Amino acid sequence: MPHTILLIEDEPDIQTVVKFALEATGGHNVIVADDGLQGLEVARKEQPDVILLDVMMPRMDGHELLRLLKASDKTNTIPVIFLSAKAQQKDVDAGLDLGADGYLTKPFDSRTLSDEVEAIVRKARG
Repeated sequence: MPHTILLIEDEPDIQTVVKFALEATGGHNVIVADDGLQGLEVARKEQPDVILLDVMMPRMDGHELLRLLKASDKTNTIPVIFLSAKAQQKDVDAGLDLGADGYLTKPFDSRTLSDEVEAIVRKARG
C-alpha cells in the first residue's frame, strides 16, 4: 500500500536515490525537505505516514528536529526513521533513545529501505 513519506535530507544525491527507490519499489509519494526547519513545517502541514530523517543537516539537526516532532501533538505519532552516515552503535542508540522508530545507515539497500518503511508504518498503525 503506498504511503506518504517525508524525506528530510540536505544532500541532493541522497534525496534523488531515496525518492526513486521508494517511488519505484512501493509507489510511495515522497515529499522532500532540505533541512530540519523546512521539515518541521512540512511535517505539521502534510502529516505524512512516516518521516525519514537525516541526522547531520544545516539550520537544525535531526536530533533536535526529532525532539520537536515528539513534543508536538500534531506530529508526535508520526513514525520517524533516521537515515545517517553515523553508523557507530552509540549513534544508533542515541537516535533510538530520542524516540526514533528505526535507524538505517548510509549507504543502504533500496529494498531494505522500503521494507523498513513498510514495517514501521504497519507497527505504528497497530
